[in-house]
Amino acid sequence: MPSAAAAEEGEAPFSLFDEEESLTYRLLWPSGVMLGEAVLRGSFSGDNLHFQLTVEAGLPQYNISHSSSSVATKDGLCSLQFQGNTRRGSKALDESIEFDQTAHLARRTRGNQTTSASIPECARDPLTFLYYFRNQLALGKTLDSGTFHLGANFSLQIEAAGPETVDAGGRQWPAEKYRVTYRGPNSERTVELWISTDATPKPVRVRVAFPLAVFSAELE
Repeated sequence: MPSAAAAEEGEAPFSLFDEEESLTYRLLWPSGVMLGEAVLRGSFSGDNLHFQLTVEAGLPQYNISHSSSSVATKDGLCSLQFQGNTRRGSKALDESIEFDQTAHLARRTRGNQTTSASIPECARDPLTFLYYFRNQLALGKTLDSGTFHLGANFSLQIEAAGPETVDAGGRQWPAEKYRVTYRGPNSERTVELWISTDATPKPVRVRVAFPLAVFSAELE
């Protein structure tokens, strides 16, 4: 399986979609009871790409709402801007990141504090990396590693775990399962991801382990 660097050699500009995409997901407890909804959107017209994720979930302790958005170049999918807003009960966290790809620098603002960090060539925020990964699959390429930037540089290990058929949204999806492990300065987490194997590969199921439980998101 080629590395991320090998996959990028001679890659074409973003070609996964024509104009827009909107995917809605049911957020589920391990028992299958619905706890909320997430929506993943992409707009692909013009020279830049726009991605957005919104999440609304109700937990026993508090409600969670989250929105994140990013802007990236169509050629290469290099991040330009990222914004994230999270509400957990009465607590709020807002942040933004401006990417200077020429200077290999990212400037992050959280509250009144702004910090800068070095970034690799064509750095990507998490949302942009997801679409980059999907585009690579659509082009018939694979990745076994990569990085994304979210205030720090996180390394990614991507392991293909074999084909599976996923029952979601009232239909059966032929899919490939991946185990994605990301590591940062003080954290490590593994996400299980099922990507459809059709012409426009899309996440049809996501499974993430948290201290409270293992939560899933399934495409409607």
